Amino acid sequence: MTTVRRAFAGLLLALPLCSTAAAADVATPAIESIGVFYDVDAPFGQRGESLSVVRLDDQGYAYETFTRVSGLARLIVAPDAVERTRFSLDDAGWVQPVLYLCRSCDGRKDSLVEIAYDWHKGLASYNEKENQLKFELRPRAMDRKAWEIQTMLDLGAGLEMREQPTLEAGKLKFYNGRMLGKETLTTPAGEMETVKYRNQREGSENFQYIWYARELGWLPARWEIWRKDKRTWVIQATDFGWGEAAALAMRQDWLDE
Repeated sequence: MTTVRRAFAGLLLALPLCSTAAAADVATPAIESIGVFYDVDAPFGQRGESLSVVRLDDQGYAYETFTRVSGLARLIVAPDAVERTRFSLDDAGWVQPVLYLCRSCDGRKDSLVEIAYDWHKGLASYNEKENQLKFELRPRAMDRKAWEIQTMLDLGAGLEMREQPTLEAGKLKFYNGRMLGKETLTTPAGEMETVKYRNQREGSENFQYIWYARELGWLPARWEIWRKDKRTWVIQATDFGWGEAAALAMRQDWLDE
């Protein structure tokens, strides 16, 4: 499994339609840059998201999401919301986050969360206002953006979603996913071959349906967020571009609007 994961860490995003046999010849893991735009149908007004994975030369990668809001949502959600994780890949193809930042996200205008990782000591430092906490990384505890990248790598390697110990809101929370099957999904960004999952945090009645798309290197093409038995959010891809130039241009266009 480790060999397969390392191979797909090299080819997953660069060649999203590649085969396992072709991936076996890759020696150096690498992730290709991509930018994706999403429309968000959410309570209190329409929103949008810009998501990108960009290589940082020899310093690993940055994976980040910017959010834009309109209507009544402007009274609740800050216009400068960003969520970002910087990460690298270890020799086994595992994501190793370096620094996580979440500013004005999760509907809290004045929030700022930072997580710094020290993999040599096996510790993560969680900072949010007066909360300054330490977490052991022994159970592979990571922020949720890092887990999104790990899920992409696992799906590309043919592995099902694993339990995800996630550093969130000053606590270690556990998410579990269950695969529901494959589905051809029609989105504004085009027709995509997807794997559909139901993802849920332990102890919560809320859950998500997530369609991970092969054409997006296993980034989600669609999310549905459900509060108990009611669907409250729908997020779906509207456009995407492969390569660093395209990803950076899409992100800049988004920020300039």
